[in-house]
Amino acid sequence: MPSISSDRAALCAGCGGKISDRYYLLAVDKQWHMRCLKCCECKLNLESELTCFSKDGSIYCKEDYYRRFSVQRCARCHLGISASEMVMRARDLVYHLNCFTCTTCNKM
Repeated sequence: MPSISSDRAALCAGCGGKISDRYYLLAVDKQWHMRCLKCCECKLNLESELTCFSKDGSIYCKEDYYRRFSVQRCARCHLGISASEMVMRARDLVYHLNCFTCTTCNKM
């Protein structure tokens, strides 16, 4: 978390207000109050999340981003599969590598 120097105040990309807190979040090259960085779909607060996603200026949590913009979904976990991910295929089903396991013993 970067800290704000007292000589230049930052404006929050979420609410537009001055950030006077000691710390702020930096996401998508913009500064945010910790309370203002939220998923535009489900309103999940993203301050403690490891990742957030951006598309066309909107911020998304991982689940909503994959739900809205992924082309394919894993047949096991139902989360999106990005175009760059390695996958396993079985007939017409597609799986994340970690999800392609035996249904009986869970071995890959």
